Amino acid sequence: MADKEERQSAIQKVVEIGNAKTQSDLCSSLEALGFSVDQSTLSRDLSELGVRKSGGRYVMPEADPQDEAMQIDYSSAVKKFTACGPHMIVVSTGVGQAAPIAVAIDNRGEPALAGTIAGDDIIFIATKNRRAQAVILRRLKQWFGDKYEQ
Repeated sequence: MADKEERQSAIQKVVEIGNAKTQSDLCSSLEALGFSVDQSTLSRDLSELGVRKSGGRYVMPEADPQDEAMQIDYSSAVKKFTACGPHMIVVSTGVGQAAPIAVAIDNRGEPALAGTIAGDDIIFIATKNRRAQAVILRRLKQWFGDKYEQ
């Protein structure tokens, strides 16, 4: 996992410089930094990082002011999360914490997310497909710590 995190960090740096117009440009820049990346891995990393093309070049997602306002740390309120089938994740929270956490998850604007339903202490997260479920599980680990239970 450290290799992936290092590679994605390098991708962010290359994209922020602003010279990458094609995936070939990105691969070349990454290779110069010591990362050998194939096109499918690069595409997956770009999707996970939220990198998009704008004005003919790759750009990082813009900071959302609403997201900055939602910088509440909910990691202690999330007890665990687990995948259920290919399109659902169940998140267990403290009593009364599910709704605000579900709103925070929805406000992230993750393209892999189909939606959330919150009860009092449980959140159901629907994903678009199995791959999207894997992306959301990684995001949950980033946001709330490694509380994944298989």
